[in-house]
Amino acid sequence: MTTPTGTGPPSSPRTPPGWPGDDPTVPEELGALGRRRARPARPTPRRRRPAERRLRPEDELALRRRDPGGGPDTEGGPEPEEHAAPVVVDDADTGELDLDGRPVPPVTATARQAATAPAGRVLVVMVAALLLAMLVNADVLVERAERKPLGPERDRELAVWHPVQDVSHALQLNRVRQLADWLAGNDDDHRGGSPVPEATPETEAGREQASRSDGETGAAVTPESPPTTEAARPPELRTPSAAEPLRLWVGGDSMAEIFGLSLVSQAEATGVIAPTLHYEASSGLVRPDFYDWPGALAEDLEAQDPEIVVAFFGANDGQGIVLPDGTPVQQVSDPRWMPEYRRRVGALMDLLRADDRLVVWLGQPPMRDAGFGGRMALVNQAATVEAATRPWVVFVDTAPLFGDAGRAFAELLPDASGNPTDVRQDDGIHLTRAGGDLLAAHVLDVVRAHVDLSGRPARPDPD
Repeated sequence: MTTPTGTGPPSSPRTPPGWPGDDPTVPEELGALGRRRARPARPTPRRRRPAERRLRPEDELALRRRDPGGGPDTEGGPEPEEHAAPVVVDDADTGELDLDGRPVPPVTATARQAATAPAGRVLVVMVAALLLAMLVNADVLVERAERKPLGPERDRELAVWHPVQDVSHALQLNRVRQLADWLAGNDDDHRGGSPVPEATPETEAGREQASRSDGETGAAVTPESPPTTEAARPPELRTPSAAEPLRLWVGGDSMAEIFGLSLVSQAEATGVIAPTLHYEASSGLVRPDFYDWPGALAEDLEAQDPEIVVAFFGANDGQGIVLPDGTPVQQVSDPRWMPEYRRRVGALMDLLRADDRLVVWLGQPPMRDAGFGGRMALVNQAATVEAATRPWVVFVDTAPLFGDAGRAFAELLPDASGNPTDVRQDDGIHLTRAGGDLLAAHVLDVVRAHVDLSGRPARPDPD
């Protein structure tokens, strides 16, 4: 039993018969308490007043009038009322005293909010800091996920981090990490992994890859000397008309979306082309487990029998690949990656082959991020080499179209009137509608080099 509170000294520790103690859940047996009077229930004050406190004369008089037979708790006299209302010393009295004996002012709601608000603000700041860190380091998080073994865990992480990366690029927060790495002297775009060489035909690595021997025949293959045989000749396309338009199929990954819409619009405007668009976001040739392009293209070819195929693949292919024997190759810098990717590109080009079909294979444009651009250079190199050995395939290098004088990334390019126009989206990868229109016009020029799109009937050959 705790010491009762009041103005006098503590009462005797002896517990009368029937006294339930301090347990508030046990009702008091008033009949067993003898002289003890029932008292109204009242919360116990938070702090007992010191026994040495002296009351003001007027307060002591008021207390004696209220309990004439009482006074201090003495043996034989009535005990003080433990639940009596506290004596009001002044307007600010809360029933508690500080160390100097002065009344403690009441705690207001504003004071309670002020005491608890800092904890809430700390939690908000911590969450905001965590989200900011995720956005700033989104590229690193995606790169680490891509280096993981192929499987459900890797797919789940990429499904989470790719949207975060898109938001980071849209807000330009990835530049913060790039600036910090540059200031720290650690501006390697392939943090945590092997560096990826930016292989282009002009570099020594590009020339080495371009002349790398074929894995099956062992014959050296170079873009400058494609084999030309009777069975491998450029396709001969018919002259289309409004009544019998040329069937054109355009498709690929997300890079083909906006460009494909532009090409469909411009092709229909010729009056002699019937276009079809098929694109799948996040797809490519590296992950047939995600989307099987060879299988999908086989169905499209059977259903539509296009005479011109415009393929735009590779934006998602700069990642790990699985060899035919099931061996995973995690890095594009691995010597085993390029032969396997070339094999897949060549197999798809062979699938598209037909005597009266032209295949236009588009290379990836320069990318803003140097590390990503290096991987896309390897993708372009594979397509360049494979297209050079197949006369029915025309590889279109998009770097002169979307790059600056040094073939580097250019966000603004002059339009037909000479005004600078934004041709790339904020992510530094995809094309804007202006960029899509620019590439579509270029592709139609490539098609015109192989077939007459004027709609006029072909002149008969002179005897």
